[in-house]
Amino acid sequence: MAAARDPPEVSLREATQRKLRRFSELRGKLVARGEFWDIVAITAADEKQELAYNQQLSEKLKRKELPLGVQYHVFVDPAGAKIGNGGSTLCALQCLEKLYGDKWNSFTILLIHSGGYSQRLPNASALGKIFTALPLDIPECSGKTSCIIQSILDSRCSVAPGSVVEYSRLGPDVSVGENCIISGSYILTKAALPAHSFVCSLSLKMNRCLKYATMAFGVQDNLKKSVKTLSDIKLLQFFGVCFLSCLDVWNLKVTEELFSGNKTCLSLWTARIFPVCSSLSDSVITSLKMLNAVKNKSAFSLNSYKLLSIEEMLIYKDVEDMITYREQIFLEISLKSSLM
Repeated sequence: MAAARDPPEVSLREATQRKLRRFSELRGKLVARGEFWDIVAITAADEKQELAYNQQLSEKLKRKELPLGVQYHVFVDPAGAKIGNGGSTLCALQCLEKLYGDKWNSFTILLIHSGGYSQRLPNASALGKIFTALPLDIPECSGKTSCIIQSILDSRCSVAPGSVVEYSRLGPDVSVGENCIISGSYILTKAALPAHSFVCSLSLKMNRCLKYATMAFGVQDNLKKSVKTLSDIKLLQFFGVCFLSCLDVWNLKVTEELFSGNKTCLSLWTARIFPVCSSLSDSVITSLKMLNAVKNKSAFSLNSYKLLSIEEMLIYKDVEDMITYREQIFLEISLKSSLM
């Protein structure tokens, strides 16, 4: 009788766990030739991403979270039209040739394309999907448990199974529903995040002033889906609700000014619906109010706020402030661990 085989997803998960454990063994150690790549090259979409990547690489090397003795480089794509992975590869190879001459042919090189503003991982759009957080103890995050990554949660805070919280601070009166993603947020007041919601906060630099905005929508919302005319935006859905109905709830008019960028490609990505606030906590709470207004079918006017689209939030992003916020959380967690 043939031996029973594990389902493919189980084998894949086990293989991934083995690789993560092996990577953890190499962190902070001087690797010998052949143990790891000689060069790790990362591509960036623009200079802001390049700055973010270099800063994060520097911090991770200081904290010995990466293998040592490896040459890490960030190469920014040329300005202008997107050149795709093929064009980005050629540019990266040219940069390597300039740095190492003919010697680079003898190196084992890992080239990671990370120059996109990820649609599938919007929380990684600002600081790059290559630096999407992984737990250091590599727990198995599944639908049966919650996954907390470099975050500070009050012991009375509740996070339902299947949810992920990263780089956030949550107070005692915060409850997170099932299958949510919370990133870069700060919530100390009483708040309830509905199940299947996505909440991601960004620092912004606008007119030389530090501001904040939080994108919030359903994890199943299709940010890529677009329509060509204003009359068709009823085909878009926000948190599973007709987008036109959402605009009524928020007291927003249907005009071309409601969308940024190409006016013949209207989508949730370009919809100016997310409020700009002066503090991170206010930003999160305000966006949660607009989310809950849709879910509960209760009015919440956005007329008095400066509104941005996700597209614009990424343009105004303040990389340095977001990295500083993450570092503060990391240092606080490290201090608490050392005192235990």
